[in-house]
This record gives sequence, structure tokens and C-alpha cells, in this order.
Amino acid sequence: MYLFLIIVLPSALVYYSINVRDKAVIPVVITGMLSSALFCALKAFFSFMYRIPSAAFFPNYLYILFGQTLFPCAVVYLLFFFLSKDEESFRIQSYFPLLCSFFTVYLPFHILAGSSSAYSFFELFLKPVLYLMMLSASAICVRYVFRAFGSGSTRVRAVWISTLCASLFLPAAAETLWFTGRPVWTWLVLYAAYVLCAVCGYIHAGNDDMLMKTPGLFLPDINKLKKILKH
Repeated sequence: MYLFLIIVLPSALVYYSINVRDKAVIPVVITGMLSSALFCALKAFFSFMYRIPSAAFFPNYLYILFGQTLFPCAVVYLLFFFLSKDEESFRIQSYFPLLCSFFTVYLPFHILAGSSSAYSFFELFLKPVLYLMMLSASAICVRYVFRAFGSGSTRVRAVWISTLCASLFLPAAAETLWFTGRPVWTWLVLYAAYVLCAVCGYIHAGNDDMLMKTPGLFLPDINKLKKILKH
């Protein structure tokens, strides 16, 4: 029952490592896993995993956003970025393997240790995919944020910083809608749209020759869809 939850992120990490073919990624992965183990140990020893949730949206949203996504992502990556002696390009590229290895440990721990004995379909199957899409989309945004700072355009910087924030904030919103018992369609539509955009971003971002002045790479290619439908 827990197999999908446990293997999704490690599988993505293996796929990434095979495509990159760079041994320098191994220390990054090890760093992510060790930092996650330390983070989980500190959380288990010094915090109370169980809480009484309210029915309101925003308290739960803030708890999920800061406790499960934004705080771990920001702390782990910023510490790595500023403490690492590697070139800036490598530190930017390390965002995905570092955080994917971190959540490989942290996500199953948080779900299995913080939930009741009956785990939901969302937690075991949908949430791992959602977090994988979040890491993929935010990794693309981090890359273009740094490119935007080199472009000298304030507008491009603002657009990509906003897109990065959206990539990190929206998964927590979808999970909160599910967690607070909102109608299925409310969180399912947001979930499906987010996954679709993340997949489109992954496909389009592989073409580094494209001039990405807007986050349109996260949208489906309408022209290609028209051609497919015609055939």
C-alpha cells in the first residue's frame, strides 16, 4: 500500500541522474538525504506531529505551506546555495536533485508519522505526484529567475519570481482544499491543472534555445494540439 509513496521520488531522482550523467550529483543527493534525516529527527524529537485541525482554509493552508513545502525548500536549498563552494551554475542545477532527495525521505516520514492509521488515496498516490511536479516546476523557475537577473529587465525578474512563488504556493492550496473537505472538483481541477502545467514546463524547458521572457512554457502548445487533432 505504501509502495507508490516510497518509490515515486526516488524513481524520478534515478531518472534525472541517468539523464545528467554527472557524478557530481551524487554528493548533492547524499546531502539532501542526510539533511532530510536530520530535519525529520529534529521534528520528531522537538515537535508534536499531531494537531487538531480547524475547518478554516487559511490556518490549514499556512500550516501545509510553511510546514511541509516552503520552509523545507527554502532552508535546505538556501543553506546549500550559500555554503557550497561550487560554481553558481552547478548550485542552480542542483536544486532538483537536492530537494528531490530531501523529500524522498521527508514526504513519506511526514505522511506516515503525522497521519492516522487510515491513509487516504490522496496521501498515498496523489500527493507524491503533486510534490514531484512542484519540484520540477520550481526547479525550472529557479533556473529562469537567475537568468532573469542577468537580463537586466525588472519586468522579466518580477514575472519569474511571481511564477516561482506560484509553483510553490499552489500545491499547498490544492492539498488544503482536499484536507478541509471541500467538494472534490474544487481541488481536483486545481490539482490536474497544476500537474498539466508542470509537465508542459518540463517538456518545453528542455529547449534552451527558446527565449523564455514569459512563463508561457508552462502552457500547452495549442498549435501542436491542433495538428494532432487534425490528424
